[in-house]
Amino acid sequence: MKTYSIREVILNISELPNSWFYLPDTQWALDTKGAFSLDSRDFPTDSKDYLPPQVLSQDWKEVLEAPTIEYIILNINEQLLQPSIENHLDAFKFYH
Repeated sequence: MKTYSIREVILNISELPNSWFYLPDTQWALDTKGAFSLDSRDFPTDSKDYLPPQVLSQDWKEVLEAPTIEYIILNINEQLLQPSIENHLDAFKFYH
């Protein structure tokens, strides 16, 4: 599965998959790479094939769903006059 930096997710969330975003279980920065899952409804109930491979091999964790990320971005844009990308990252971390 394709990976995206948190920066790419913040800047392009409306163009990205509408599913859960997974990240490594480390401290996150704008360049931290993560991946979106596929739609689990398209797979058998006992399957994990919809997950990014890093979830099983590198213990990545489920962070936020794309609609929630989009809401966080919209919310910070309403709260601050000119939010920086770092403001968005802080909000992303807070809501996680």
